[in-house]
Amino acid sequence: MRPLCRLLSVTALLSLGPVLAQEASVFYPSQLVDNARANVARYPWAAEMQETVVAAAQRWMNLSDEQLWDLMFGATITRSWMVWSSGHCPACKAGVPMYNWRINYFAHPWKLQCPHCEELFPKNDFHAYYLSGLDEHGVFQHELADKSLLFNTDHPDPNDPLHLFGVDDGNGYAEGDKRWRFIGTYLVYGQWKQAIVAGVKRLAEAYLVTGDPAYAHKAMVLLDRIADLYPTFDFKSQAIMYEGPAHAGYVSTWHDACEEVRELALAYDQVREAVQEDTTLVEFLSRQATRYKLENPKTSLADIHRNIRERILGDTIANAWKIQSNYPRQIVALIVLKAVLDWPNNREEIMGMMDPMIEQATAVDGVTGEKGLAGYSSYTIQGLGEFLALWDRAQPGFLEELVARHPRLRETFRFFIDTWCSAGGDPVRRYYPQTGDTGGFAVPVAVYVGLQIPQARGEDGLLRVDTPTEPSSFSFLWRLTELTGDPAYAQVAYLANGRKVEGLPYDLFT
Repeated sequence: MRPLCRLLSVTALLSLGPVLAQEASVFYPSQLVDNARANVARYPWAAEMQETVVAAAQRWMNLSDEQLWDLMFGATITRSWMVWSSGHCPACKAGVPMYNWRINYFAHPWKLQCPHCEELFPKNDFHAYYLSGLDEHGVFQHELADKSLLFNTDHPDPNDPLHLFGVDDGNGYAEGDKRWRFIGTYLVYGQWKQAIVAGVKRLAEAYLVTGDPAYAHKAMVLLDRIADLYPTFDFKSQAIMYEGPAHAGYVSTWHDACEEVRELALAYDQVREAVQEDTTLVEFLSRQATRYKLENPKTSLADIHRNIRERILGDTIANAWKIQSNYPRQIVALIVLKAVLDWPNNREEIMGMMDPMIEQATAVDGVTGEKGLAGYSSYTIQGLGEFLALWDRAQPGFLEELVARHPRLRETFRFFIDTWCSAGGDPVRRYYPQTGDTGGFAVPVAVYVGLQIPQARGEDGLLRVDTPTEPSSFSFLWRLTELTGDPAYAQVAYLANGRKVEGLPYDLFT
């Protein structure tokens, strides 16, 4: 049981009052959304972006509300960050270390695949075993599960020597002192990341670019079920890392949990306005709450919003140690969560977090002073750039205010222009000084590293943006030119786009 002081702190922190007081999206205001939909109607490049987003969401739209709800699992099965950090395939014996097992929820649900012999593991039908062990709350319990289902389905005869080969009951498959944690790893990378978190993101993005509330409805079904169980996850006490104790986190380890909860908060921010008249959402979730004896009755939209706000956003804020991450990722995530909860009422609190974060991130020549220009020192600035672009896009005048408060921001993104070098008379910039933790020595770096800039191109030569609803790095580079009067930022955008302006700025919301 949690300490009473922790529960009180969450309640005091949220101060929800009427839970629907903050219905308007913080980071996706109506003007931005209107721009996106107008661009889709007007320009082929925007229509193509919309088609990509809609196609990516279709897999989840094909699922019923019950099937979406059932995707979420409880914290009762030991999770693992890898099958075996320096292991091999139990079938072909070829080495499969670290993250090399293939995991594809859509092609092979509840299975992992050897990259060499392509055998699938575990060999038992774990999903059937999982369903047999669900308790009255819809959460798996080992003691309830049907142990007769723990056999290799390719060798059903109990007398067959391979009858138990590759069988995983949730605690891994063991041969002597060797253990392969197939299901524990699948839960993290397959079920959680590919089916659940990606599902919320893709559905929310599809609503954003189409305005079709059916996508928002599906996203909220998933978000609400995540909220039912999210506070019960603690990677430190429930998971395995390198065959030993894990560190902080929720479903994933700390650094991934930090990104995942930020993404969930932004997805909620994208769709929360769209469900205010969705009575079928309340009907379905209240029916599930009754069937599975949940504490929150889900008899109103206020119940559903409260569930998501308190048990995903609020619980993370109250347990910020679980998302401790590389600087400034944790602070970025916490600011986003707090903004989604109560902006602009908590503006003073958020600025009180943002100001020291920017000061530290820009302390030395506009950057952190960390070693590794193309590595860790650039990662911080890339994250800062994404964060500033998100706020700049949603809150006009915000970036101008921050630059006035923190003049070193004028140097921050210029730093990675000035340290980007050419060599041997070649006019094209290809190198950063490779010192510190930066991935390699004297290797070329053909792209500006101050921001994350997409590189994949289609047959037409134009860039393809994987996440078209996120802020465009090209738009942000142009904003930096506007703010500083320095054409170098626009030149970086031009160079990154193959020395042409066609396709710029790859931004649905412009």
